[in-house]
Amino acid sequence: MPYSKPPSRSSTRGPEPPKRRRFGAVLLALLVGGPLAASVTANVLPNLGRAELPKDQVATVPFRAGETLVYTVSWLKIEGGEMTLATSREWSPDGVPVHRIRLSAVSNDYVSRFYPVDTRYESWVDARDFTPVRFEKRAREGRYSADEVEEFDLGRRVGTWRNAKDRRRVVTLPPRFQDVISSFYFMRTVPLVPGGETRVDLCSRGRLYRLVVAVLGREKVETELGTFDAIKVQPRMHEGEGSEDQNKGKLFLWFSDDERRLPVMARTILPIGSVTARLTRVTAESPAAAPPPDAR
Repeated sequence: MPYSKPPSRSSTRGPEPPKRRRFGAVLLALLVGGPLAASVTANVLPNLGRAELPKDQVATVPFRAGETLVYTVSWLKIEGGEMTLATSREWSPDGVPVHRIRLSAVSNDYVSRFYPVDTRYESWVDARDFTPVRFEKRAREGRYSADEVEEFDLGRRVGTWRNAKDRRRVVTLPPRFQDVISSFYFMRTVPLVPGGETRVDLCSRGRLYRLVVAVLGREKVETELGTFDAIKVQPRMHEGEGSEDQNKGKLFLWFSDDERRLPVMARTILPIGSVTARLTRVTAESPAAAPPPDAR
């Protein structure tokens, strides 16, 4: 996938963040606090089958193919880079509609001088019931690098994770689950009622977690795009029933209080200070492309 680094933005010089904490990992903690290989074309997907789901069935979601969201990420009021979320529509070889969701996190010129970051995540989701079928990670953060792939066989209910070092894990999939990136979009599809919560199983690196999203209330959020009426939520990720929150309760997300449920801001509280991603740009959406003739 061709990739262009976004233009850098000037920032005030300040203390360098501790090098032991990977900056890209902090950016991703803004989403779910957990765990993109070089992007690939749709032919990485197998036939998705599941004859009980008609191919012309598409679950209702609050976004369209072509939605692109750009965020400025800052630490202690120092701009560190940009994060981008983008969606597109693709099809499996047997003609099943698929959402392709991309996340990229790139450091700006200032941070890149001592800690360059170019991390990308991608998720392919069966559009019929919003269940993930493939997840990829490519991380380049300072001297750290990682390439991982996770494939979900929904017919056999088996998930397989592997990395570039030939490590491998296999897990039995529950009836409903999400991966790291699709879980963020899944939050946009469910009712967000103050005082309520949503629970969903999350599969990451060949392990299962329970993601509990508490809806804290309504707030106003200021961004470069204006002020949004927003709903504040707090995701907590647990390894099992009764286990402690893997995020330590320090992650907060704000979604616009309208039918689009735009993620307008995210913040995580760390020992080194808070890291905030604030929505700065939304590109025009475009209709989904038609499937190839041999997949109809």
